[in-house]
Amino acid sequence: YSQLTFTTNYLLSLRLITLASKDLIYYQLTTYNLDYNPIYY
Repeated sequence: YSQLTFTTNYLLSLRLITLASKDLIYYQLTTYNLDYNPIYY
């Protein structure tokens, strides 16, 4: 289990977390808009 493999996995994990966070935030914003601003639907 080399240092390079560890670093690669670490970076991939960070990227996945970042993408997941963006999706979650976007989903929450969309849900908020649908609930409170029916016009945008």
